[in-house]
Formats: sequence, structure tokens, C-alpha cells
Amino acid sequence: MTLGQRAGSAKGKGLKRTGSRLLPVFLVFTFFLTFLVNLSLGTVNFTPAKIVRSLVEGGADSYLIWSIRFPRVVMATLTGMALGLVGNVFQSIMKNPLVDPYLIGTSAGASFGALLGIYFIVNSIAFVSIPLMSFIFSIVASMLTILIARKGTIIPVVHLVLSGVLVSTLFSAGSMLLLNIANRTLVGGHIWLYGTFSGMTMRDIPLPLASLVTLFISALALSRQLDAMSLGEREAKGLGVNTEFIKWYFYLLGSFTTATFVSKTGIIGFVGLVVPHMARMIVGPKHFRNVWATILIGGTLLPVCDTIARTVLNPVEIPVGIITAFIGAPFMFVLLKVKNGS
Repeated sequence: MTLGQRAGSAKGKGLKRTGSRLLPVFLVFTFFLTFLVNLSLGTVNFTPAKIVRSLVEGGADSYLIWSIRFPRVVMATLTGMALGLVGNVFQSIMKNPLVDPYLIGTSAGASFGALLGIYFIVNSIAFVSIPLMSFIFSIVASMLTILIARKGTIIPVVHLVLSGVLVSTLFSAGSMLLLNIANRTLVGGHIWLYGTFSGMTMRDIPLPLASLVTLFISALALSRQLDAMSLGEREAKGLGVNTEFIKWYFYLLGSFTTATFVSKTGIIGFVGLVVPHMARMIVGPKHFRNVWATILIGGTLLPVCDTIARTVLNPVEIPVGIITAFIGAPFMFVLLKVKNGS
């Protein structure tokens, strides 16, 4: 190698390292910028200066920004983070790039459980915990998907997708039946089938936030084990990873996290599929890095989708799940084509 080639190679490596250092900064900057933009836009638009002044001046604008719009943007941000992170760990422990809470029926099961819990409470049948009911049915739906898809000791990708669609359809039909039986006692219950952040308050945030923080810390602390799981169970066992513990720990924690958010927001599809792939494309496959990237991208993407949903046909609000489907469905199609090599 000539001196000039060595210099060029060194320069290229230096630029690559600089770019890799700037990417996290860019993601953080984009995250905070879009948060401010989402807080500014709606049926009434506010400038950033007006948002800051409303903290001091109070009045109707302050109420609209901090009591109505702020909780909504925060919940959309946290939900994007949670669904993206659950999709990330699910794809790793199942070694399947097409897994997410929506596709394997976890979200549909959680939604059905939440509606059933609300129905019990509203009709004075029993007093139950809505997040607990949501969690139980999210586990039931996920287990059904895996059992149906399983072929011997492996779970083929196509089988998993098809069984996930089957289970999601089953629980969505159950939700529709419940809504029809309930008639007017579950007014607005249809939102669980499409997803919305309308009517969120700060009281809705603590439990979902706690589940997200637990999952996030766990994913960072066990990032090396997740790296090993991405290689396959046999390879992970060879590296000394307790694969059964990792699988069930993240499976149960991921399902619980999904349930706590779905019980508040309804079903929001494709976020858990799209966001982890974006994170890997930007920062690579190592989980310690892409877990952070997943959090930032998910917390940026879903609030933007929600802002589009509540402004594009103003004053009519589109369910946010429709916007994410328009983004996620083409992404999934491309992913399937690439995976099949066609």
C-alpha cells in the first residue's frame, strides 16, 4: 500500500468514526426538536416562545398546552419508545426480524383484556385491574401465536407471521363482539382497535413509564446476552448465556410493557417492527447502542405520526394506528422481499 493510499484509508476511518460519534447527537437533537414541534402543532398552533411564556402567564393557552397537549405528546413519546424497544428485544430473543407486539398478537390480546376489564367494571360484574387483565391476555395471545407457528423445535418466519395475523384477527373480533354486546356502556371503546392518544392526562403515565424504565434498564444491563441471543440459541448457550431465563424474562417483561401501554392507548401497529430496523441501520447490531437508538427513534416517530393524525384533516382526528400502518405495511413488504431474496 502506498503512502497516499494509507493516508486516504486513515482519513476514511477518521470520517467514519466522526460520523458514528455525531449520529447519537443528531438523534438526540431530532428527538427534542420534534417534541417541541409536536407540542406546538394542533387545532391551535403555538410558537415556541408562546409555549415558554404560557408557563408564566397562565390562562387558556397554558391550560391547552400543559394540561391537554403536553400529556398527549408525552404519552405518544413513551409509547413509541416502549413499542420500539419491545420489538427490538422480541426480535433478538426469537432471532426473527419480523417479530413485533402487533404482528404476534400481543397488542390485540392486550387490547381485548383491557376492554374486558373495562366491561366488567362498567357493568358492575367485578372489580378487576385493567392492566392485569391486559397483561394476562397479551400473554395468552403471544403463546397461542408461538404454539400455532411452531414446527418441531423451530418457528418458521412465514408460519409466525401467518399465525400472528390469525391470533390478532381472533382477538380483534373478540373486541368487536364485546363492543357490540356492551352497546353504549363502552362509548369510545372502538379506539382500542385503532389507537389514540386523545384524552390523555398525567395520571395515565406512571405505570406505563415504570414498565418502560424497567425494560430499558434490563435491555441495557443484559445487552451482551441479547447480542448473543441474536446469533442463535445454540451459539448463545456456547457463550454461557442462560437462554431460557433471557427468553422468558424479556418475553414476560415485554408483554407486560405492551399491556400497560395498550390498556391506555389501544392497538398501534408496526412501530415495534419498523423502529428496531431503523436503529440497527443507523448504529449497528450491538444492543447497547441500538437500544438507545430505538428509544430515541421510537420516541420521535410515533409523536410525529400522532401530530399528523390530529392535524392533517383538522378538525377530524384520524386514529394514529392508521398512520403507522401506512408507514409500516410498505416497510414490512420490502423486508419480506429482501428476506426472500426477490
